[in-house]
Amino acid sequence: MTIAKDQAQLTEWELAGLRAGDVAAAGLREALTRVGIVLPSLLGGFPVQGNGRVELGGCNAGVATTLAEVLNAAADALPELRVSATDRA
Repeated sequence: MTIAKDQAQLTEWELAGLRAGDVAAAGLREALTRVGIVLPSLLGGFPVQGNGRVELGGCNAGVATTLAEVLNAAADALPELRVSATDRA
């Protein structure tokens, strides 16, 4: 990640957003690893309006297909995870 300021110049709000993104990325990486999925470019990103961000990066088609299969299996097993078509719009 390229940051315009070094961390010594960041506000507490920005630092909190960076930390949140890093923590979220680590949690997602761990969860994906449990199902055999690796997103090599996954990392915490620079916050936007103080909100932590996660950069998912790219992956090959095989990894994307496996990720879709895992998410669909989770949605089938846990109906409460499903979002209706109208909620997606």
